[in-house]
Amino acid sequence: MSDPAIHHNQPHGLRQLFSWRNGVAWGMLAFTLLVQLVVWQSLRTNEDRAARQQFQMLGEKVTEAIRKRLRDHEQILLGGAGLFDAVENVSREQWRTYVERLLLPDRYPGIQGVGFSQAIPQAERDAHVARIRAQGYPDYDIHPPGQRDLYTSIVFLEPFLRRNLAAFGYDMYSEPTRRRAMQRAAQLGETSITGKVTLLQETHGKVQAGVLLYVPVYRPNAPLTTPEQRMQALRGFVYSPYRVEDLMRGILRAADLPLALHIYASPGEEPEHLLYASREAPEPGSAGFSQLQQLDLYGQTWTLRMDSRPEFDERFHSNEALVFGLGLGLSLLVFFLTSSLALRHSRAQALANEMTRHIRQSRQDLRLSEERLSLALKGSNDGLWDLDLEAGSMFASPRAWEMLGYRPNELTCDLKLWERLTVAEDLAQQKARLAQTMLSNVDHFTTELRLQHKHGHVVPVLLRGHIQRDPQGMAQRISGTLMDLTERKRVEQMKNDFVSTVSHELRTPLTSISGALGLIVGGALGAAPPAMQQMLEIAYRNSLRLGHLINDLLDMEKIAAGKMSFELREHSLGDLLEESLASNQALCEQHGVRCTLEHPADVLVWVDGLRLQQVLGNFLSNAVKFTPEGGEIRLHSSLRGTKVRISVTDQGPGIPEAFRSRVFEKFAQADASDSRQKSGTGLGLAITKELIERMGGTVGFDCVPGQGTTFWCELPIQIPPAESDCRDGQPRILVVEDEPDTGRLLHMMLREGGYGVERVQSLHQAREKLAASHYEAMTLDLHLPDGSGMQLIDELRDQPAMQDLPIVVISAAHQFEQAQFPAGIVWLHKPITNAQLLVAVEQARDNIRQARSKPR
Repeated sequence: MSDPAIHHNQPHGLRQLFSWRNGVAWGMLAFTLLVQLVVWQSLRTNEDRAARQQFQMLGEKVTEAIRKRLRDHEQILLGGAGLFDAVENVSREQWRTYVERLLLPDRYPGIQGVGFSQAIPQAERDAHVARIRAQGYPDYDIHPPGQRDLYTSIVFLEPFLRRNLAAFGYDMYSEPTRRRAMQRAAQLGETSITGKVTLLQETHGKVQAGVLLYVPVYRPNAPLTTPEQRMQALRGFVYSPYRVEDLMRGILRAADLPLALHIYASPGEEPEHLLYASREAPEPGSAGFSQLQQLDLYGQTWTLRMDSRPEFDERFHSNEALVFGLGLGLSLLVFFLTSSLALRHSRAQALANEMTRHIRQSRQDLRLSEERLSLALKGSNDGLWDLDLEAGSMFASPRAWEMLGYRPNELTCDLKLWERLTVAEDLAQQKARLAQTMLSNVDHFTTELRLQHKHGHVVPVLLRGHIQRDPQGMAQRISGTLMDLTERKRVEQMKNDFVSTVSHELRTPLTSISGALGLIVGGALGAAPPAMQQMLEIAYRNSLRLGHLINDLLDMEKIAAGKMSFELREHSLGDLLEESLASNQALCEQHGVRCTLEHPADVLVWVDGLRLQQVLGNFLSNAVKFTPEGGEIRLHSSLRGTKVRISVTDQGPGIPEAFRSRVFEKFAQADASDSRQKSGTGLGLAITKELIERMGGTVGFDCVPGQGTTFWCELPIQIPPAESDCRDGQPRILVVEDEPDTGRLLHMMLREGGYGVERVQSLHQAREKLAASHYEAMTLDLHLPDGSGMQLIDELRDQPAMQDLPIVVISAAHQFEQAQFPAGIVWLHKPITNAQLLVAVEQARDNIRQARSKPR
């Protein structure tokens, strides 16, 4: 309740606010407002200056990006010209190989291709056409037709597909704009670029402005002193065509620049020479900042107009209102503080009373918050825990102790407590999982643990935690909750036992039913009447469908229980794809669908061959289900860095937008109604996701409504181990490292140190090498594609012949993970130097020698 005295004095206080006694406060208000005005004006001036500098820097960034990209493209063309200089007769296959190695779509978006235009005198025209036709192109001819002294026909252009096919055989010398650039390139021996042209590749879609870049190629050993000699020695041009909008999109795609850009292929802003214009450009004269820049590029002058967008202009003045408001608030605060000192003591007392009330209210709110937290924990029946990694201490709430049968603080609370409480056979796996979580960038985690109760039985718990990290990303503190999963696990086990029992019990009679129906339908017992035959076929098909459902249920049960076994080894991906195509050919023919295989390059993958066949079978059967009769399904693969993507593309209606987030969930159906047209259990894709992830891969899909769906999985490529680099008399070292660049670096460092080196990239290969050869030492990465390096160390320490092998662990792991390894292992943190590596190897060998010399 408010103090009545305060309310009684309020009118008198308001009159004093405007009295002469409060003149000092009004003077302070006027002074602070004047200072605020000066600061605001200075801030606005500085922001305008910063905006101009930023806009100028953005313009230079755009100009430099364009210049650099064209220089990069020039280097590509110069490389192609070098190929012609080195090889007298470059074949079409050699040219294709050269261009494919450039990885143009990934590294140089916007380039249409790289080609070669051959210079052909009029007297050699017919012989040239006959030679190209004999290479397998019977319709080849130089176009446009007509008699000319010199032809420059496009004979190579990669990639040789889609839009680029229209340019095959085109004489670019016949068109004036192209001819000017080609003459300049040939006569000066320099790279040249054309003005604005329309490319022959504009066969469909929006027509874009185009330019072409030329590098001349001359006959070897011909004199090239004068322009006439260069024209006489001309063999042709290595060139690239560009659709300018695609080119600029590739150059500026990562910049996200807040400015509009117009590019003219002329010294001035001539509309007929406009090459490129940004979308949503501001109206002329409306931009806050504008500038013109000219680029001299290979014989052409480009004019670039850059205008700032509204978001750029607003960026530098968005805080003015905030600054003004804060300044005004600060001035009023000073005014009222000064007034409070000048006015009567009762006002100060009233303020003190109000502050006291706020403090009491804050304390009450804090107490209520603590009560709510306590009640929430009691209501959820969860325990609370906290690990302070810097202090090395641990806290657990009474409920957490109660779950395990202990009284609070009955056990010593330290960072090792969770290891003592974890079930022994789970400890190694949980250590590896915790170390991986600590090394990652995640802040929240959820995992299941099996803890040992005081009375001996196992308590399954759900652990949720939050990791507090320092600015360097190192974990400082971990806090979270503990949930008892005993009842949930019991219910889940009952459900799994029920599904398993029902599925197994159904299989026996279903096998008899399907077998009997198959014999009858196949005519083993004689012909049945047509009406009966139709009913029997329906029954037979549905018995097979029920069998597939039961198999899917059993697979899901095995995956959930962790009983699904995998036999991982190296396989040829090409063989697996061909086998899958052959296995599913009958299903495709039954539904009147064609299935094709596109596999450009074979690689090795580390998988369970039968499980991968199951995955591909799920993809193909799903595609057959949704592809209309007479349609085509494509089974194809492509390389993506160190991984290979296997895809199945159908011609179905696509996946509805609302269903896409649930595609890989169990029992998910796009049409879940009783009247749906497509049958299925909704388990195939869920099983597929689990199988691929268990083999170290990922799954996904791409879909355009009405244009079909592509389901894909990506698997890591198994790179064959490097050749041995060992000489007689050298101490031999085995390098176990899956990252190719790091492996090559370690190989080189050790070889320079006088060691013979062999390098492998997986646990499987390391085991084979260690079983077949003797090594003086081994370097080991912890995270390998088929397991943990800790697993290999445990195996070696259990083998008498390998117990004394010196091991150097090279990892970027946190010291928390380092602490889990046995003594005697030398640890190096990435990155490392040559000297550090050699010293670590010698230290590991010395440790083993000292251990051998001690009496046992």
